[in-house]
Amino acid sequence: MSLGLLLPLITFFGLLGVSAEPLPKPTARPYTNQDGVQESTASLLAQELSDGDAHLWYLGHCGWAVKTRTKLLILDYWEQTSTSGVRSLASGRVSADEIASLDVFVFVSHDHGDHYDPVILEWADELPRVTYIFGWDADLGADFVYLTDERETRVFDGLEVSTVNHRFDNIPEVAFLLKVDGLTIYHSGDHASTTETPNQTFTGNIDFFAGKQDYVDIAFMSTFGRRGGAVVNNGDLYTIERLQPRVVFPMHHGGGEDLNLRFANEVEPAVGAIPIVAARRLGDRYFFSDGRIQR
Repeated sequence: MSLGLLLPLITFFGLLGVSAEPLPKPTARPYTNQDGVQESTASLLAQELSDGDAHLWYLGHCGWAVKTRTKLLILDYWEQTSTSGVRSLASGRVSADEIASLDVFVFVSHDHGDHYDPVILEWADELPRVTYIFGWDADLGADFVYLTDERETRVFDGLEVSTVNHRFDNIPEVAFLLKVDGLTIYHSGDHASTTETPNQTFTGNIDFFAGKQDYVDIAFMSTFGRRGGAVVNNGDLYTIERLQPRVVFPMHHGGGEDLNLRFANEVEPAVGAIPIVAARRLGDRYFFSDGRIQR
């Protein structure tokens, strides 16, 4: 997000009484499963999954790691805070050593510093099987993928990637719709609308994605509130109504994750049975299976 949009958001956080204090230093945490057994990140990454299953890690702000049956997806990664702590997905920080055995796909929606951290380029020399997919022409050479059409769909080794390109902040930006291993995943990047009536570009883009399937399994949605101070806006409601996600993760609040929870609480009455899950700290992990978050 540009400085021009950041300043109103700082004011927005202040009005809501949300502190912009830095996120805590990363600390790797073992995960305790439903049987009370602690599982390491390495064991989770090596776990044999079925189609439709995924482990999810919150990497801060709009960053997520998604391990499916055959691939690891890393979306809009940004190291917002110092990384003097343990590097692991369990601490919300990518360690190339930890994921080196996997087929890794790295997605970047647009060229804003809170969505594109150049540290990701260092992984190219450390990961044997990594593919970078940018939502604009990042001009990094022929080894990278650039999705620049207004709307397009391409397939990479069984991973179907669809994009809608917009210029809501005067630069090319995309939202992603990913189909892989029996899952459909939406990541909005900064694709959003804060006006009372969402504009036609926004609704047309969401309709394009909605026409590709009956529902989305997992929706990672940036939320910017409504002009006037409300947390939920009509663009959010339109996205959820049209995409029919099985679970929604609000995002774009690195350092102010209380807004994720406030969004969840305020939008739930309007969306019925669709679960809204609010990540609260770096490394929060979830398991998606049988069409829902299991634990």
